[in-house]
Amino acid sequence: MNPNLDFDLLLYGVMLAGFGVLAHRLAPDFGNAILITGIAGGLASVFWGVLGLRGFRWRIWPISTLILVDILLLIQAVIAWLEIKSGNDAFKPVAMTLTLLLAFGIGQLVNFLQGRSREK
Repeated sequence: MNPNLDFDLLLYGVMLAGFGVLAHRLAPDFGNAILITGIAGGLASVFWGVLGLRGFRWRIWPISTLILVDILLLIQAVIAWLEIKSGNDAFKPVAMTLTLLLAFGIGQLVNFLQGRSREK
């Protein structure tokens, strides 16, 4: 597998954890699901990225992790957008952050499924 994919997964994990904490701080009333998804998904992505850089070549585990994280982010993003639609504009930054994380997660999943990444 391409080492750039592993490094991208590592960076995505750090970004997921950071933005998960940020989204939780923006709307603590939304619940702890954002925080748990961000930190657990971020740590799992960092874990698989580090293992990949060290030579672990099984792709099923990082792909499974990305699918699970993307599903959880999709559920949370839909809930946040529905809150905005019902008139609660306080969730707008959270909805944007979750949508951004979902877009990056889907892109990372597509890169992993195709087995490619940016070239140096």
